[in-house]
Amino acid sequence: QGNKMSKRLGNAVDPFETLGKYGPDATRWYMISNANPWDNLKFNIDGVAESQRRFFGTLHNTYSFFALYANLDNYTGEEPGSEAYTDSDQWILSRLNSLIAFVDEAYDEYEPTRAARAIQNFTIDDLSNWYVRLCRRRFWKGDYQSDKISAYQTLYTCMATIAKLGAPIAPFFMDRLYLDLNSVTKKETFESVHLAEFPIFDENFVDKSLERKMEAAQTISSLVLSL
Repeated sequence: QGNKMSKRLGNAVDPFETLGKYGPDATRWYMISNANPWDNLKFNIDGVAESQRRFFGTLHNTYSFFALYANLDNYTGEEPGSEAYTDSDQWILSRLNSLIAFVDEAYDEYEPTRAARAIQNFTIDDLSNWYVRLCRRRFWKGDYQSDKISAYQTLYTCMATIAKLGAPIAPFFMDRLYLDLNSVTKKETFESVHLAEFPIFDENFVDKSLERKMEAAQTISSLVLSL
């Protein structure tokens, strides 16, 4: 059937080839993040590759970074105590809970495009390009004490939450991410991310003042690097 379809398509993009090369999740993420399901979309195969590279590649690399050092330190999900969380930890957890509220509202309003874009921006800009880069020394230096444990716990929480938030759009990748994370900590007993409870917004974690301060720091860093 696929060969017959390819012959009829001529020079057009072959959907079977796209799925085989990039996978259904990257294809779905590209389409949903670019336009709502009821809107027209001028399909671009390069856009699928970009989604696979930027979003899924970034998330996979973040998980690989976490797994590398977590395995070396035998991290099993222990809690460090609230006093151990640094300003960076509190900031990313604040941003994470703001994301939960935004995505939950977007799904409720049948706006998956807004949800996908928010998840992608948080993963690339806040989590990978800022938090992990800012805190990576905490993962590879020092003894296995409260500071390092809080970094592990914070990054674990972010990735597990992303898996749940993104599961409606990327069901296969997010399920694997969730199961891989949970296999070590055993924090949840669900057999799949699709059976797990959806993340709940907790306003106690939100610190808008800290978010504004960190945003200023990001802007300053960006300006300095551009110079």
